[in-house]
Amino acid sequence: MNDKNNQPIIIYGVPNSQPFRAVVWLCLIKQLPFEIKLSFPVYGLSAPSKPNGDKLPNPRGTIPVMDDNGFILWESHAIMTYLCEKYKWDDYYPTNDIKKKALINNYLHFHHRNVREIVVKWSRTLWPSVFNKGPNPSERWMNRNTFAGLRNNDQVVEKSVQIVEEMLSENIYLTGDKPSIADISCYEEFGQNQEKYANVYQFNNCPNIQRWLRLMERLPHHETAHAIYTMIGDANKVSGGMKTIARANKKATKIIMEYVGSMRSNL
Repeated sequence: MNDKNNQPIIIYGVPNSQPFRAVVWLCLIKQLPFEIKLSFPVYGLSAPSKPNGDKLPNPRGTIPVMDDNGFILWESHAIMTYLCEKYKWDDYYPTNDIKKKALINNYLHFHHRNVREIVVKWSRTLWPSVFNKGPNPSERWMNRNTFAGLRNNDQVVEKSVQIVEEMLSENIYLTGDKPSIADISCYEEFGQNQEKYANVYQFNNCPNIQRWLRLMERLPHHETAHAIYTMIGDANKVSGGMKTIARANKKATKIIMEYVGSMRSNL
C-alpha cells in the first residue's frame, strides 16, 4: 500500500505499450493503487507530456514514466525494482537474496536488446496500416515512429526465443519456481505476439515457452492488465487508423482504473 499521507503513484503511458503494461500488471498483482495519465511515446523527439503541456524529465521520450509524489522515474525495469524494494515485494524481487536477485537482474539486462526486439515484428505489422503507410514503410519512418530495432533484428529475436526456451527447460519460471518481475517483463513481449492475440509470432517449436505462457496467464489480474490484447486483436487485420488504437487504449485504461477504484475502496 501507499504511505497513508501520500497520493497514489501516477503512471504515464498507454496500455498498448509493453513496458507500461509490465508496471501496471505488477501494481495490480500487489494491490498498489495508482493513477494512469494517458501519454503516447514520442521516439527520439521529446518527453511525454503532462496534461498541462509540461514535459516529464525523460530525455528518451518513452513510456512508462512514474511519478511517486514528486519522485520521477522512467524505464520499466527501474520502476519495478524500485517499487519492489520500497514495498518489500520479495516474492517478485527478493531483495534479501543476492543470488536470486542477481538472476532476475541478469534477465532484465538481457531483455533490453534481445527479447525486447520482438516488438519490432508487432510494430512492422501494426503501425504501417494504422498510419496508412502501406506494407513497406521506410526505415527512416519506422525508426522515427516506433521502437528502433537492430539491423539484425530477425536473428536476435530467434536467438532470444531459443535462450528463453532453454531457461524455461531448467525452471518453471525464468529464474526459479516462482514468477518474478523478469517473467512479467518477458511476458509483455511474448504474450502479446501469440497467435490468439496480435498473431505476429508463432511459438510452435517452443513447448516450454507455451507452457510458461499458460502459467503467466493464470496470474492475478491478467485479463484486467491485458484487455488491450483483444481490443486491438490480430495486428494483420487492424483497420480504422489511429482512432482504433486510441479508442482501444481509452477503453483498456477505463477497465484498469475501474478495478483500481474497487481495489482502493477495499483497502
